[in-house]
Amino acid sequence: MKRRSFLLGLAGGVPAASGAMLWAPGVFARNPHNSYFSKLNESLKREGPGRPVMLIDREAVNHNIDMIANSVGKKKNYRVVVKSLPSLELLEHVMSRSKTNSLMVFHQPFLNAVAENLPHSDVLLGKPLPINAAKMFYTKLGKRSYDAAGKVQWLIDSPDRLLQYMQLAKDLGVSMKLNIEIDVGLRRGGYVSVEQLASSIEKVRASASRVEISGLMGYEPHLTGQKAQLHDKSVQDVLNVYRGFKQKLAGSGLDTRNMSFNGAGSHTLKIYEKDDTMNDLSAGSAVVMPTDFDTYHLKGNRPACFIATPILKRYEGNPFLRTPPKDMERLYYIYGGYWKAKIASPQDVGKPIYQSTNQSPITTAGDVELDVDDYVFYRPTQSEHVMLQFGDLITVSGGKLETRWPVFNQTS
Repeated sequence: MKRRSFLLGLAGGVPAASGAMLWAPGVFARNPHNSYFSKLNESLKREGPGRPVMLIDREAVNHNIDMIANSVGKKKNYRVVVKSLPSLELLEHVMSRSKTNSLMVFHQPFLNAVAENLPHSDVLLGKPLPINAAKMFYTKLGKRSYDAAGKVQWLIDSPDRLLQYMQLAKDLGVSMKLNIEIDVGLRRGGYVSVEQLASSIEKVRASASRVEISGLMGYEPHLTGQKAQLHDKSVQDVLNVYRGFKQKLAGSGLDTRNMSFNGAGSHTLKIYEKDDTMNDLSAGSAVVMPTDFDTYHLKGNRPACFIATPILKRYEGNPFLRTPPKDMERLYYIYGGYWKAKIASPQDVGKPIYQSTNQSPITTAGDVELDVDDYVFYRPTQSEHVMLQFGDLITVSGGKLETRWPVFNQTS
């Protein structure tokens, strides 16, 4: 996919204090937006497409990438989570700035897009795909010169799934790397004992199929929301389970020096800065910071993605309420609005009267001055699904609209 250039907007930029959130609320008089959102509002009114769009703040993204890279350090590998950043151009930007070629993919159409457009990348599946999805990958891959045998690690969560993938490798005559998902306390599937792993190692050894065990993946989002530190019992419990599985691999005679020992996520990556149990750490949402990721270990990151949607209609009062509370004195209707998102600007917004995918009402105090064609800004609660709802992402910098970055196709 080629980048599509976007008309440039007004000059200038948003002043950035070190560690500050550039979009932080200002003091509202009659102006509903602070300086940051006011500049975006004017650029969108002048050059935007007149519909809801997803904005990506390039400066905030760069800051967040640097924060992630600093936590991963130079002795571990950073693996970019594709589902949270579902755009080739966005992925290329993150990979380039963080100096990584490693991706985590969760969806077969995305895997084929990566194979075609980012053939230099190495991929770890983030969930065990049904065997028909794996077959579809190879069918769509066809005769493309992509080294799937060397570049893709398929995730195996059970002995039964292992047998399926061993049979698929045999049927297709392909070599496959198989990474073993282990349960480190999440209770969301995966191998639960080293005995299970030992049995699977023997099955692979005895098999005529060309498969190899390439490492482990242990995900621990149950630590999310805690101010967990490396020395805490909850973290050490996770690491002790992980170390037990690593020891079983090494004790079985397998060469573990080049294996991927993957773990962590955006919420927990920072915990492991001084631990080397895992050599491959994943994060995606921390790059753009939807609201679900406003958590303890990410407090230095900056919000970098916003939904911007135009106002379609304005009432001088509120026809639904005879005596409305102050934050519901004036009624507007916006384009769309029923998203996994929270209003970021304006600030003085009342509780939703109702929500609609077509035209949603929002209410404000009577002294908040918004007009038809002004924009309302939301922060998504998550990025992985929401980013796919708006077509091309629009990158912004210093209040200017810059570039369009197409998102992935979900079905092909």
